[in-house]
Amino acid sequence: MIQVAAMLLLSGASLVVLGKVSAYSVLLGGLISIIPNAYFAAKVFSQSGARAMETVVRNAYLGEFIKLALMGAGFSLVFVLVKPLQAPGVFAGFVLVHIVWLVSLIRLQPRL
Repeated sequence: MIQVAAMLLLSGASLVVLGKVSAYSVLLGGLISIIPNAYFAAKVFSQSGARAMETVVRNAYLGEFIKLALMGAGFSLVFVLVKPLQAPGVFAGFVLVHIVWLVSLIRLQPRL
């Protein structure tokens, strides 16, 4: 949810400052980051418990492979199908949503 909120804020800021093309470019870049990550999380955490450890590890490897394939397909589809497009906006949305995920992961870690 933090990633979605960040993506919407970044896209809204782009709309106000840079215009419509930049805003939907940032939005598409954020979606290219969020959708594969959501698939990965659903795949890995579909099983739990000590008895399912082998399945969890297998799902993690498979989920990571599919996540990378979805990211590649997302970039390909966006650059082929969406015109006009601002490539820096797509990459900025992708990278910034990833950074928000990393920062939130660090901030939500319990203190030792």
